[in-house]
Amino acid sequence: MNTNSAFVRPRVLLAIAVAALAAGYASYVASSWEKTAQEQYVNRTMSNFFMSLNPITRLDSVYTDADGDLLADTPENAALQVKPTELVFSFITSEDSTNEPDQWQELMDAIAAKTGIPVTYLRLTDSREQYEALRNGRLHITALGTGEVPAAVNTAGFIPVCTFGREDGTSGYTMEFIVKEDSPIKSLDDLREKTIAFTRPRSNSGCKAAAMFLMEEKNLQPELDYQWSYTYGHQGSIDAVLSGEVDAAPIASDVLARMIAKGEIPENAVRSIYQSEKFPPAAFGIAYNLTPETQEAIRQSLLEFNWEGTKIAAEFGAEGTTKFVPIVFKDDWALVRHVDLAASKAHADLAMK
Repeated sequence: MNTNSAFVRPRVLLAIAVAALAAGYASYVASSWEKTAQEQYVNRTMSNFFMSLNPITRLDSVYTDADGDLLADTPENAALQVKPTELVFSFITSEDSTNEPDQWQELMDAIAAKTGIPVTYLRLTDSREQYEALRNGRLHITALGTGEVPAAVNTAGFIPVCTFGREDGTSGYTMEFIVKEDSPIKSLDDLREKTIAFTRPRSNSGCKAAAMFLMEEKNLQPELDYQWSYTYGHQGSIDAVLSGEVDAAPIASDVLARMIAKGEIPENAVRSIYQSEKFPPAAFGIAYNLTPETQEAIRQSLLEFNWEGTKIAAEFGAEGTTKFVPIVFKDDWALVRHVDLAASKAHADLAMK
């Protein structure tokens, strides 16, 4: 009998067992590390997503708000008030908007007639350019998409005046989730593990309100419960749904109505699986530091502008919109501000993990 062989065999078996345990532990550590890394990646991605929604929730300290209307006060010192020799107007509410001077010439002529100051058009391509132009005095009258308004108010001294309205003075649009007409998706609950197209981060109906509603009401979180992408326009989101690139997309009802009315989208090509309560449409407004007389003259020219037969009516009248109606930021944008607060909280909570 080979005693050395008998002695070695248990040692070999022990070594194999130790190696197996070590390999198992290493595999466990690697798996645990991989899981932690994945969780950190998801948290960072979600945190960045919510931060990209531009949830600026407080008026900048350079402004005052003595009357509590959440808007920057016109400077009391007349030397700080502005009455330009030329008023500058710009319009951007979404990537699908008409951003050409000719579209707005009739309105600019009306403002010039009421104020006695010539009005020119400044063609900008991004809302951040609008903020900057308002802050540095290059822009005096502008329009912003619903989701952009709070940030413009809080960082650039934007004063909302009016919005697209109907003959009875009402206004508003809904955020809708759309799918292809023949899609098996019937409700928002069916969006779990599906792919959603958002327009752009700062769009209210195309992204912000939709994402926060899914999280607050349906416990569906981006990256964890569904995949998402940006199309940078309502047309792009609709095209992505129709092509099957994504399963669903949130859009603005008024934009969809305009596209259908102009024949850009077949009427029965998409189906809505959800409609929100009403949001205010785009806001037309002015710079906070214009003289009170100039502000009032612009306000009157907007609210008194006759749409009949104008290019504005042809472009924006699809949902019965016939005129500009006055708005109160503190009241009319309360739901939009709630969306921003929810996004800000979601970002802060994730940043602490």
